Parts: sequence; structure tokens; C-alpha cells
Amino acid sequence: MARRTKEEAEQTRQAVLDAALNIFYEKGFCRTTFDEIAKRINLTKGAVYWHFRNKADLLSELMRQKFNSKNEQLHGLIGMPQDLAGLREALRIHAQSIENDPEFQKFLFFIIFQMEWSETICQRVGQQVREIRDFPLQQIKETLTLLQKSGEIDPAADIDELSLIVLCMWRGTLNAYICRYYPFNLTAQILKSFDLIMDGLKVEKK
Repeated sequence: MARRTKEEAEQTRQAVLDAALNIFYEKGFCRTTFDEIAKRINLTKGAVYWHFRNKADLLSELMRQKFNSKNEQLHGLIGMPQDLAGLREALRIHAQSIENDPEFQKFLFFIIFQMEWSETICQRVGQQVREIRDFPLQQIKETLTLLQKSGEIDPAADIDELSLIVLCMWRGTLNAYICRYYPFNLTAQILKSFDLIMDGLKVEKK
């Protein structure tokens, strides 16, 4: 009986998180209330407060859960790229995982366009937002450094600057895709943009 109660509590907690994401997506963070979340899943407001003290706690848990879930999905698929083809493939896998996950796209829309978040909320979850939204900058830097040492890319290239360019390409393309500014295939556009950046830096093999 105790086990069933624990399972039911976990199911309720998950239902609260799912309902919160949907309402955050529909109305925004500030205009969402615990009353609305409770009504969406036929609970009392007190039941929602039993699981989360406030919206900031709920948001933090939602972000932790989504980040961990996406990391688990990509674990083993993306290792540490050792060459240009490996970095390109890592970008492809990451982009495709987002393209094939409508619920995660909804979540990304919410966290990317958090115009109404207070400074306190931004400070609290800012690092989580970057980890979820961005392709790992350190992974890009390490791979490009290896490529430069092996002679595959221009030895005069500034790796810090180049890494930032690749990251900004990722972030800008993802933002445009999530916001539906223009209809395009995320994976294809990421790969095309990456190729355009890297083609000018490749060293011709003699």
C-alpha cells in the first residue's frame, strides 16, 4: 500500500510538471498560477503546493528533468569528436533529437523566450537554460583545438572566436526553428551552416 501511495505521489508530481509546462507555453510564466495548474489536472491548489513550494521551485525541477532526460537520450550517441566529421555528426544527432521531439521543442520555446522572467529567476536558472539550449561550448573548443593541432584547419584561426561562431550559429538557427520564423529543416540547416563556416578554414592536404 505504501509503495502504491509513493507511486501515486510521483505520478501526481509528474502530472503537475506536465500541466505547468503546457500552461507556461500557452500563457507565459508570470501569468500562470497554481490554481490553473491544479484545475488542469483536477487537483486542489494545496495538492500542487504539497509538491512544490512556489513556481520557481517548479520551474527549476522542470528544467532539471528535461535536461537530464535529453542527456540520457543522447548519452552514448555523442562522444568526444576527434575530427571535423565527428563534430559535424554530433551536431547532426543533437539537432535531429530536437527535431523529433515536439514536447522538447515546446519546452525550448518556453525557456528561450523568457522575456517576462524576473532577474531573480534568471539568476537562479540561467546556467540550466544555457546547458539545455546550447551545444556544449567546451566540446566545440576541444575538438577544434585537436583539429588545429592535427593540421586540418588553419593554424592562424582563433579557436575561442571560432568556437563562439559555431555556438552562435547553433543558437541562432535553433531559435529561428523553435519560433517558426521560417519553415526549414533544423538538421539540414545546421549542417549547411557548419559546412559554410568550416570550408573556409580547412587546410588543403598535399
